[in-house]
Amino acid sequence: MGKVNQYRHGFLKRLAGNQAGNVMAMVAAAIIPLAALIGGGLDMSRAYMARARMQQACDSAALAGRRAMTGATMSTTDIAEARKFFDFNFPQNTFQAATFTPVIRSKPGETTTVQVTAETTMPTTIMKIFGYQTLPLAVTCESRFDIGNTDVMLVLDTTGSMSSNMTDTDGTVMTRLAALKLAVKDFYDTLGAGSDTTGRIRYGFMPYSSTVNVGYSLPSSALVGGTTGETWNYQTRKLVTTYADSSQPGSWSFSSGSISGWTTQSTTSGGSASACSAPANTLNTVTNTPATSSSTSSDGTITTTTTTTRVTNGREYRANYTAATSGYWNWFTWVPGTPSSCAIQYRTYTNYTETKSDRATKTPQYSWQYGQYPLDVSGYVAGNAVANPTHHASVPTDANGTTVSATNTWAGCIEERDTDSSITATTSTSSIPSGAYDLQIDTAPTNKATKWRPHWPDVEFTRAGRWLNDNRDYDYRSGSGGWNACPSKARKLASYTSRSATPSGMTSSFDTYIDGLIAVGGTYHDIGMMWGARFLSPSGIFASENANAPNGFNISRHIIFMTDGDLTAYQSVYGAYGYQALDGRVAATSTDDTGLKAIHKRRLEMMCNAIKGKGITIWVVGFKDKPPAGTLDSAMLDTELQTCANSGNHWFMAYNPSTLRQKFKDIAKNIGGLRLSQ
Repeated sequence: MGKVNQYRHGFLKRLAGNQAGNVMAMVAAAIIPLAALIGGGLDMSRAYMARARMQQACDSAALAGRRAMTGATMSTTDIAEARKFFDFNFPQNTFQAATFTPVIRSKPGETTTVQVTAETTMPTTIMKIFGYQTLPLAVTCESRFDIGNTDVMLVLDTTGSMSSNMTDTDGTVMTRLAALKLAVKDFYDTLGAGSDTTGRIRYGFMPYSSTVNVGYSLPSSALVGGTTGETWNYQTRKLVTTYADSSQPGSWSFSSGSISGWTTQSTTSGGSASACSAPANTLNTVTNTPATSSSTSSDGTITTTTTTTRVTNGREYRANYTAATSGYWNWFTWVPGTPSSCAIQYRTYTNYTETKSDRATKTPQYSWQYGQYPLDVSGYVAGNAVANPTHHASVPTDANGTTVSATNTWAGCIEERDTDSSITATTSTSSIPSGAYDLQIDTAPTNKATKWRPHWPDVEFTRAGRWLNDNRDYDYRSGSGGWNACPSKARKLASYTSRSATPSGMTSSFDTYIDGLIAVGGTYHDIGMMWGARFLSPSGIFASENANAPNGFNISRHIIFMTDGDLTAYQSVYGAYGYQALDGRVAATSTDDTGLKAIHKRRLEMMCNAIKGKGITIWVVGFKDKPPAGTLDSAMLDTELQTCANSGNHWFMAYNPSTLRQKFKDIAKNIGGLRLSQ
C-alpha cells in the first residue's frame, strides 16, 4: 500500500464539518414553535372545560325555565328562575371569563319552548405572547315538553259546595269554583296546546253532581227517545177526569108553516048549551128524528145539543060558551056557571113546524193520580219545547200549591241505563256484573236496557204529590241546589290552539267554557268517573274519535279528578238513577242514606279498577278547608279515591286556591315529558 498524504483544513471548513453540539442548536431553533403548540393546547383545554361547564349551566337553565312556565310564554319570573340555575352552575368570572348576560327567552315561533344562549370570552395564558389575548365561548340550548299524543279528561266536582268561599294565602277571598277555574287554566298553560305533527293534546270536561250533562254529546241512537214515539217510565202523575152532569130542557118555538084564526062552525043556546062540547081534533103531528151535536169549551166542558123538529097538519076544535050566571067556589071546588050559549070553533094547521133544543152539559172535574207511568220522550230528547204532560191549566199546582211548569226543554242530563241492584258494599271489585250496564265503559247502547234516558225533573212527583222540581223548601230545592240538579254540559275531547280559540265543532273557547261552569247538586263521584272514562275510551261510543291520533303514534290517556267533598248518596235525590225512594234501581227503596253511600263507594271502586285496566292514568285532587294541625292528608280524602288513583304519587290534597293551582301545574308537568330539544 502506498502512503497517504495528510493535508491540514482551515477553521471554518473544520467547523462546518464538525457535528459536535448540533442538538442544542436545533432545540434552540424549535423552542418558539414548541411554545406556541404547548401554550395553545393548554389554553384550548381550559376553553373546552369552560365551555362544557357553560353548556351544563345553559341546559339546567333551559330545563328550569320550562318547568317554571305556567303561561304560553316565559314571564319575567320564569326568566329569573332560569337565570338562577345558570348562575349556580356557571358563576360570573368562572375560568376568568368576562362578565356576560345569558339571553333567556321563549323561542320565536315556538313560544312554549325555552331558548337560552350565552356568549363571552376568557383570557389566554401562554398564547398571549403570540398576540392572542382571549378565546371566545358560546353555547345555546332549548327545552320543551315532549308530550307525544295526550288525551286528558278533567272530571270536575261542580256540586253546590263549590260555591262556598275560601281564603287564599294572600288573603284573597274567592269561591272554590273560582279557584278551580284558575287551576284548570294553569293546567292548560303548563301542558300546552300541542300540534298534530309533533304531538297532539286534547282536553275534555266532565262536570258532575248527582248526574251528568252528556245527552247532547251522544248520538240519538244511544238515547231512549231517539226514535219517534219511544217512552220511558217516570215517577209522575196522570190526569184523571170525571164529569158532573146537568140538563137544560128547551121549549118549542115556531119555525115555519101557518095556523089559521078561530072559525065558528056552529052555535047552540038555551038548555042545549049546557051540553056544549067540541068534537075531537083532527090534528096530525109528525116528530122528526132528533139531531145531536157536541162542543167542548176551552175548560173541557162538553155540551151536547139535541134539536127536535115536529110538523102539524089538520084542525083543532074548541067549545066556546057564554055563561048565564057566574061560577063560584064551593069550598075548594070551582063550580062553573050555567052556559047560555055555545059556539063550536076550529082552526086549521098547515105544515105548522116547531123546533126545540135540549142541552146536556158535562162539566169536567180534574184530579191527579200519582204513580209510575210511561211518557213519550222523543220530542223532549230532540231538544224541542214540549208541553208538560203533568201540567193542566185547571189544576196547575202540586200538592203544596207550587205551580208546575207548562212547557219543558231538555237540558241534556241523563238517567243511567240498567244496572244491577244486587251490588252491595262488599261485592268484589275485580269485575263488573254483566247486568250492570251503567258501570260498563264500552258496552254499546243497542236496546232499551243499554240506552240512556233523559233526565226530566219537571215530570217527577212523590206519591204524596210534591213536585220534585220545586224550590219551595231548602231540602227540596232545584236549579240551585242538591236534590234535583243538572250540572253544566260536558265537553268531548278537542285540541285548543289557545285558551281563547274555539275548536272546530265546539261552540266556545277553552276559557269561555271554564268560566261558564256552575256549582249545583250533590256529590256522586261514581257517575262523574264513569262518564269521564266513556268520553276518554278508545273502544266505546266515541271510538271513531278516540282510537287513533292523526300522526299515528300512541296516545297517553289521563283522568284528572277533582273534588271538594266526600261521596254522598240520598234516597230523596232525583238523579242519574231516577228517584231512589221510589225507583230503587241501585238498591231496595228501603235502603237508608248510609247504606246507599256505601254501595256507591263500592261501585266507584269497581269503576276505577276497570278504568285503570284500560291503561288510563287516574290523578285525584282533593280540595278542602285546612284541617287542624297534625291531620294527615289521607284523613281528608275518601279512601276509595286514594286507591282509585294510580299510586300514592297520583293523589294530592289542596287547602287553599294557590295550592290547588300548583297541584294542577304539577300534574301537567308530570304528564308532559320535559326534555332538552337542542
